[in-house]
Amino acid sequence: MMGGDGVALTENHTPVEHRLILENELVRVWDVLLYPGELLKHRDYALPSLVVVVEGDRTETVRSDGSRETLDETPGAFRYLEAGESFALKNVGSHRYWSRIVEIKTAPHMRNIDPKETFYDDAYAPVAQKVLFENELIRLWEISLPVGGGHPTHHHMLPYVILSVEGGHNQMKWQDGRTTRSYEGPGFVLFREPGGIHRLYNMDETKPYLNRLMEIKVPSYPLPDLETPLTEEVLIDTTESEWRPKSLEGLSEIRLFTNEETGATISLVKFAKGSGIPEPHKHASNQFMFCLSGEYVYTATNTVLRPGSFYWNPKGNVHGPTMANADSVLLEIYDGPHYPQKPSWYTDDKDAK
Repeated sequence: MMGGDGVALTENHTPVEHRLILENELVRVWDVLLYPGELLKHRDYALPSLVVVVEGDRTETVRSDGSRETLDETPGAFRYLEAGESFALKNVGSHRYWSRIVEIKTAPHMRNIDPKETFYDDAYAPVAQKVLFENELIRLWEISLPVGGGHPTHHHMLPYVILSVEGGHNQMKWQDGRTTRSYEGPGFVLFREPGGIHRLYNMDETKPYLNRLMEIKVPSYPLPDLETPLTEEVLIDTTESEWRPKSLEGLSEIRLFTNEETGATISLVKFAKGSGIPEPHKHASNQFMFCLSGEYVYTATNTVLRPGSFYWNPKGNVHGPTMANADSVLLEIYDGPHYPQKPSWYTDDKDAK
């Protein structure tokens, strides 16, 4: 007998339920809530599953053979269920019981993983602080951050599920310069694709952050399509970004946006006092500049950019040389490729893009 969601049922039994909150090709996540004395009737766990407790103190499992087991179910507690387990669950504590059950949709290729494969990127910190559990299908981590604490830059090599136990406002700073913020309160669940490289910060002013991070060992899982348009807002905190020195002495950059298809870019550029572009030149697209600080001069025409100045140089128009009379920071925008060919003052090809 099969339930409507494909979970195998036996007579007088019902599937894992209460409320389905997330499902994709790898996992199915359920919300289970029991008040003291309430019973979750017999469930058949046809898939291997991970149970993570958000709230609770004690539960009792009752199996088909009548055997019983009392469990301490404090926040953050977890247990792994092998496929085929079957039992009823009763809240025998004095507090409500709230958990997330993650069913793992196993596939044949998940069983054929080289046991020596770690899925770690040694160039970065581990994805979390402590491994709590690991088998051939999953690896379960703990992240625990005090108020204001952070976890260093790490690289997610596997798809993963975040299961928050305690926390609030978080911030991630990505390798590409983006900053994203989220609210990850108790019970928060999120699935993420592999490939992300970021730092994590607990931005909540009063609450520590505690989660369970479940990696799913699917090495063949596709990485995100980098050509897919972004579907979320992007916020970059440039005060935390590193200036990248260019191959022209005195010039550095923070890249904010790049369109690989058209060559269009948005950057912050910084000229140290006494530096500048040494020769007349033209661009392969329109160039726009807005001066944020300093004093930047096009010496041939004595065009001076000071804080608040906006400058537009049309595609193909020859201008320059330039000179920074003081340390100068400008917002620079190109609506296409920067140059018809690499200028002589750059030794690195990427500096001309």
